Amino acid sequence: MPADSWLRRPATALLALMLAGAALRFATLNVQSIWLDESATMILVHRSFQGMLSNLTASESAPPLYYALVWVWTKAFGAGPLGFRSFSALVGTITIPVMYAAGRRISPRAGLWAAALTVVNPAMYYFSQEARAYGLLVLFAAAALVLWQRALAAPDRRSLALWAAMSSLALLTHYFAVFLFVPEAWILLRRLGARRAAAPVGAVLAVGAALLPLALAQQADGKVSWIEAESLASRFAESVKLMAVGPYAPLEILAGLLIVLLAAGAVALGWRRTEGRERAAVRDVAVVAVVSIGLPLALAAIGLVDVYDGRNVIASWVPLAVLVAAGLGVTRAGRAGPLLGAGICAISAAVIAAINLTPAYQRSDWRGIARALPGAPAGGEVVVGEQFASMPLSIYLGPLREAHAAVSTRRIEFVALPVRRAARSPLPPVVPTSPPRGFRWAGVQRTSAYAISSFSAPRPTLVSVKRLRREQGEAKAEVLILRR
Repeated sequence: MPADSWLRRPATALLALMLAGAALRFATLNVQSIWLDESATMILVHRSFQGMLSNLTASESAPPLYYALVWVWTKAFGAGPLGFRSFSALVGTITIPVMYAAGRRISPRAGLWAAALTVVNPAMYYFSQEARAYGLLVLFAAAALVLWQRALAAPDRRSLALWAAMSSLALLTHYFAVFLFVPEAWILLRRLGARRAAAPVGAVLAVGAALLPLALAQQADGKVSWIEAESLASRFAESVKLMAVGPYAPLEILAGLLIVLLAAGAVALGWRRTEGRERAAVRDVAVVAVVSIGLPLALAAIGLVDVYDGRNVIASWVPLAVLVAAGLGVTRAGRAGPLLGAGICAISAAVIAAINLTPAYQRSDWRGIARALPGAPAGGEVVVGEQFASMPLSIYLGPLREAHAAVSTRRIEFVALPVRRAARSPLPPVVPTSPPRGFRWAGVQRTSAYAISSFSAPRPTLVSVKRLRREQGEAKAEVLILRR
């Protein structure tokens, strides 16, 4: 039986891919802990609808659509970690057939390869299990690409209106959707002329103009200033790695390099062996892919707008994946296409399995820390953690009160997470073992995902917050009062 015989039954193959994608996403939805950014989403969405919208500027740096949709979703499916993440898992599953449709515009086999890449890509898997807006952005970006391809092939009012609507939804989900809209709009205006394309393009521009005051207000408070602290070259490399193997993975440099090389081989194969309609469709998608990455990179390089980050440009994975799928599924690909595709999928699936089996490469394990903390004694308990530790801990422990001057307690817990390092294994978590005055060291709990160092006193003892922060080694460490 030929290696790509399954590609000859597209409906059956697509259904199998959707079921596999759904099983992979939903079955492992609770393997990893809620981390800091997810806890920010959950805390925001726990407010009333009006309260959520009024606090969006202070809490987030994204438009409101995702938060509005997940607010409604959690009313039906619960506001716990699984309730929030199930929305992203559903969105990630729906993305699979949409990616098929995007590749199908080139060829049926390219469509199936696009769907297969979506099922096992570690980044798509990761964002399908995160209570953040990125998965929804990818879905809308993929849908907009499909409708844009349709509008180029059959430029009627309906196709153009649907493309404008989906582009607007993508922009209402994340500001970086504009970098896919720009090349798509430019090609539409160039091919169809202003008479046909001006109205749908103008409608999306109107949505962008309406969002501009919110975007400026969110940028003004410096929430994204941390991005510029890292060199642009390293951020670009990180974005490539993210699209290949996700945020963190064992042997991520080796795995990422292999996937990138195989993907590059597929793109080269597609470019050499496509012709006619296939070549034209590949060329159009290539323009969208290059501009969606290159434009924000150029803006950052000249210092005009520097918010280039792997997560922000994740929607560029959509046209890039379609380019790879086109090479894998081109009519004249021969055996090379299926072999390259099988290699990419095998490595990607191995990365996902390794992450699920290796806690050190998973999201920060605040759930494990919360479970490992002992019950608070009669004199109370103080937990000392990194800045913003109260947000993810509150998801598992309930509301926490932060101490600002001094606190009286019988027990102190210093908690720490591994130190993430790009392209290298995480450094093990470090916690103090020297007791503050009046306390004795009660021991340390260590795992690959966290460490907890405990100190106790025979009676409630006053200790300064400044001293505790110094012991933690972080000036902005949070000192939290825990009573349960």
